[in-house]
Amino acid sequence: MLVKPAAPKQAHALKELATKLSFHIDEYYDCFQTETSNALELGQAYIQGLFKTEAGKRNMERLNEELDLSGNGYQRIQNFITHSTWSAQRLIDTIARKTSDLYASQDTYRLRDVGYIIDESAHLKKGKHSVGVARQYAGVIGKVKNCQVGVYASLVWNSHSTLINERLFLPKEWTTNPKRCNDAGIPEDQRLFKTKPQLAIEMIKADLEAGVPLSWVGGDGLYGHGFELGNALDNMQLTFLLDIHSNQNIYLSEPVLSVPEPTSKRGAKPTKRRADVEPMRVDVYAKELASYTWPTVTLRDGTKGPLTLSIHTRRVWIWDGESERATERVLVITQRPNSSKLKYSLSNVDYAKTSLERLAYMQAQRYWVERAFQEAKNELGMSDYQVRKWDAWHRHMALVMLALAFLVKERILYKQDYPLLSSRDIRLMIIAMLLNEPAAVDKRIQQLEARHKQRCRDIERYDKTEAIK
Repeated sequence: MLVKPAAPKQAHALKELATKLSFHIDEYYDCFQTETSNALELGQAYIQGLFKTEAGKRNMERLNEELDLSGNGYQRIQNFITHSTWSAQRLIDTIARKTSDLYASQDTYRLRDVGYIIDESAHLKKGKHSVGVARQYAGVIGKVKNCQVGVYASLVWNSHSTLINERLFLPKEWTTNPKRCNDAGIPEDQRLFKTKPQLAIEMIKADLEAGVPLSWVGGDGLYGHGFELGNALDNMQLTFLLDIHSNQNIYLSEPVLSVPEPTSKRGAKPTKRRADVEPMRVDVYAKELASYTWPTVTLRDGTKGPLTLSIHTRRVWIWDGESERATERVLVITQRPNSSKLKYSLSNVDYAKTSLERLAYMQAQRYWVERAFQEAKNELGMSDYQVRKWDAWHRHMALVMLALAFLVKERILYKQDYPLLSSRDIRLMIIAMLLNEPAAVDKRIQQLEARHKQRCRDIERYDKTEAIK
């Protein structure tokens, strides 16, 4: 049976969201400190601009139009984001710690439910001068396009997800071109080419050093298909579940690795190890599975009934062709209802001690990361910036993360009374408050309550249907 949400009780509190946003940003006062002043006021203004400005048009000119800044507002905002000396990384580290603490303060918190999910996101851009821009794969449109690509870390707890770290991927055409790096203001120590898994490892280490406890790490096939990230997480003694591609080779039993004896006196002697059995692709393995090997587990309750997942697991081994021994992993294959698509993952959990429900939960949590990207882009202008320099890019991302952390905090706060409260609802109410339009705020709250009542009716219908069955 699904649990009905409580009746709305805090409409008056929702009318204070704009003030609460200001208080939220004030908590990060120290992060905006420079040698001569504090840039908090401009940080407040920039984030208000992100909330107020129309999606897709959050450039400096439009932000300035929405802000009430004394003097040359455009120049002040431009200087704040491009030339000021406040530290984006310090702000990001603080956001990570505070988000972790927020989750830990909830009554239903368990560290084991918190995932650290790695994913990348592309930002489509024109020209060739913006830092890191190049023709590269853009997942947002599914093809190669001129864009910048960021690697991001999201802290996910149950149905809540927010971004807590980032790295800008620099293609080799940038790292091998000192002039482009100089023009974009890329620090000398950041000009070494790094793969996206290497950037992910950097973030994980940085957040551990920042005091963020990590239960397990997740990521898509880009991060799980090779050996680099998984081996690094093994060395850090961190649990992970990483997606892999369908052509990943596995061994169903531990292979014996040895250098074969020469078969002839002629030619060079063999020097490389070989396995005594042939590996199998995971998609080939999946096709041979019987239907009874796919139990169904429940992920969570939804409005129209429980959300379920079919799952198959087994102990397997993988080998990079060089190491002295193959590495034991747990293969996880999942399939959603009414879908023919399979998702493959590898994990380093203890196979004998880890339940199917646990593995299904970990595998499914990447869904919430996509939600975080959607909210950051659609509601907060994550991709709308028009900056070219290294520092400006990181500062924009840090400010978007700060605003996104506020949205997550408020949704957690109102989860009981307004379970359908969305980031868009919060943003539109804040706009109405900043524009001093009480009627618009009241209308938004009425819409929330109407949706809430409809959800209760949906749950009641589901419960009656189940009772009849």
